[in-house]
Amino acid sequence: METTRLLTAEEFEHCFAAPMQNVTADADPKVDIWPYVDSLDLDAIGLPSINDVHYVYRDASDRFDQVLIGTGRFNTLLAIVVDRHLQSIVGHHLLDLNEKYNVRGDHLRTIR
Repeated sequence: METTRLLTAEEFEHCFAAPMQNVTADADPKVDIWPYVDSLDLDAIGLPSINDVHYVYRDASDRFDQVLIGTGRFNTLLAIVVDRHLQSIVGHHLLDLNEKYNVRGDHLRTIR
């Protein structure tokens, strides 16, 4: 079983240098993330399920990849951070887009 590590928001922020580049179409994986993902206790991190990889973003220093996986929780992605130089997984972070960008469901109401 893989050892997993939940990254704090601060640790997660330190794992990229702007501008991030979307490399989803031609990402060259340095590690297989799926054994790590399979080791996660979804109940413990508050996720009902995980889906497929939606995006892969690489930081400007070409050191870190953020592999963003869809989840069963609305507007929440599971980010797996990969250190490309060490060819290892740094950890994971839940990226709650509603919280990060202060988005609430109120704007989704039907306008009459």
